[in-house]
Amino acid sequence: MPKRPTRNKQSIRPGSKPVTAGDLISARLPTLAQRALLAPRESEWQVAVMKALGPDLVNKVNRYSLDNGKITVVAESSAWAARMRFALAEAESALATATPGYREVLVRVRPRRGTAARG
Repeated sequence: MPKRPTRNKQSIRPGSKPVTAGDLISARLPTLAQRALLAPRESEWQVAVMKALGPDLVNKVNRYSLDNGKITVVAESSAWAARMRFALAEAESALATATPGYREVLVRVRPRRGTAARG
């Protein structure tokens, strides 16, 4: 049996030109520029939440979101969620000024993995 020829994986495929990082960025530039203009407005409420919680509690946040003026913070456990509720209640005026259309803050506990839904 003859040996299989070795395959040269370094060659460029015919018909496709190599793509550089600059090509990818320039193709996405309009979208990136649009997002950059929106970023400062969107991040003000996130910074306000992080300042209100402080460095100890920020590490225990799984995620947070803003939906129609309602800030939802998801904590690792119920103990951390209770501490976050107190911290965010004290900073509610700062959150109201940094968040457009602010209504309320909800702190929820992340569901445990592997637990079946109770019914």
